Amino acid sequence: MSTENVDKKLLDPEFEHAPVPQEYRKKLSSVAAVWFGFPMVLTSAVIGGLITAQLGFKAGALAMLLGNLLLFVMVGLLSYDAGRSGMNFSLTAQKTFGRSGYYIISGLLSTVVIGWFALQVGLTGSTMHGSFGASLLLMTIIGGVLYVAITYVGIKALSILGWIAAPFYIIIAIIVIAMAVKNGRSDILNYHPQVTGAMSFGAAVTLVFAGFADSGTMTADFTRWAKNGREGALSVIFAFPIGNFIAELVGGIVVATGVIPNATSTGGDFMSVLAGHGPLLTILSILFVFINLGSVGTHCLYNGAVGWSHMTGKKMRTITLIIGVVGLIAAISGIYNHFFDWLVLLGVIIPPIGSIIIMDRLVLRKNNSADLVSWRPLAFIVWILSAAISLVVNFYAPELSVAVVGLVTSAIFYAIGSMMVKGNARTVKNTM
Repeated sequence: MSTENVDKKLLDPEFEHAPVPQEYRKKLSSVAAVWFGFPMVLTSAVIGGLITAQLGFKAGALAMLLGNLLLFVMVGLLSYDAGRSGMNFSLTAQKTFGRSGYYIISGLLSTVVIGWFALQVGLTGSTMHGSFGASLLLMTIIGGVLYVAITYVGIKALSILGWIAAPFYIIIAIIVIAMAVKNGRSDILNYHPQVTGAMSFGAAVTLVFAGFADSGTMTADFTRWAKNGREGALSVIFAFPIGNFIAELVGGIVVATGVIPNATSTGGDFMSVLAGHGPLLTILSILFVFINLGSVGTHCLYNGAVGWSHMTGKKMRTITLIIGVVGLIAAISGIYNHFFDWLVLLGVIIPPIGSIIIMDRLVLRKNNSADLVSWRPLAFIVWILSAAISLVVNFYAPELSVAVVGLVTSAIFYAIGSMMVKGNARTVKNTM
């Protein structure tokens, strides 16, 4: 068999510049696997642990659940649209923000997810170094190269990785919780926060939402492979609330046992619980680090590669190699040290984008497939206004959820703005 034939068999078309044809659509289980394995990762456990350490277990678990339900509503609706159209995020953004305007939106999110990729690569190195004493630089490079190679294969590899990552997480989580309960406190439900007043309930909901605000908004890159809108929406349930809530709750449970001494800063990073318990568990832990963090890293890199490939007119796999190197350099620079600040930024500026697309594509302009103009100013005005309000709320009303504020205000503003635009159009038409 020739190399060309092997490549064709291994590397499916990625349809960077056009909707996915129906004959290339995948069954529900394959699309669901892509999303299922994405949030069941150590990063989610860290977030769950941070929330639990500052709110207590009961309030923390409720904040996690509400944040995940909020993600399901937004990502589910966007995935319904992606499944019915077959379009990736860049193609969809063109309909709402314009043929030229989409470069700003797609460019922003496609760059943000490169930061997430760099964060996962950096966490791979720091986790291996902190838990097992391995070389920080070497582990970071190995992780980066491995994740780029998986992403290069495409959506097929992400689906396979999802089938591996999610069950592996559950197995490791059971082991960790058993060890934590044995060595710590068992009265988990009555765990009270280590500090009070550091995080409000609303801020915790935003933190959960912000963890997947970017890739959730870009869900079309994954769910455009669904056979129809219904299956696109259904595939998201496996991630939100199921997968992400479980992953975050594991971090919260471990923190509630008291076995993590600095949970307000490290959150539910449970790798220290696994370290030093024999060669078998050590090997499983090392595999877990790379499979687990690699699941997030590859998904984020795929988002960035699909976005930038469409904007530049290049092949997805070529862009994967380029931005993979950029992300690896960023990881070596220590970007993972700014994890919390990164999430706060995402919670402010990104939620309105998804809400605007939903209102435009599913509520106000349902049949806008042929309506493609260069710029759609209303979408940008609403985004800027909603992001500004979210920023004010973040500083002056931290008890509220910035993500909810961004989603609701952008939906209201876009609805009002659309009515005003239609009203002006009718007035102009009647005076002619």
